[in-house]
Amino acid sequence: MAKLGGFFGPHNGTLNIWVGIMDIGKGTFGAFADFNANFTGSYDFMGQTGKVALGISLTDQNPTSGSGPCKVTLNDKTDSAAKYQSNGQKLTITTTLNGVPLDIYPRQGGTQIDNISGHNLWIGP
Repeated sequence: MAKLGGFFGPHNGTLNIWVGIMDIGKGTFGAFADFNANFTGSYDFMGQTGKVALGISLTDQNPTSGSGPCKVTLNDKTDSAAKYQSNGQKLTITTTLNGVPLDIYPRQGGTQIDNISGHNLWIGP
């Protein structure tokens, strides 16, 4: 089933951003619904600081579909022709904005996002 809530952990309040065992920043979900999620935050990682923005919209808005079209925003770039595939509790997104598909799934009381710009992020309380 393709509703975003099943693939994300908590999405209320200020959340921590982790890479491996390093707490690198904080952020919030500005919008979260069955078919749309938007996360923004800031990070300080290995001497680099910046902003992170992730937006996902399942554009088919079909709760019974296991795959379909989606729109993805990574920072300041958007791919309106991305594709999603649900694999159990994992949502896989293929986008031209990232060299490999993104995997999003609940993990340890938060949300794990693998392969985003070459890193695996955990977002949670």
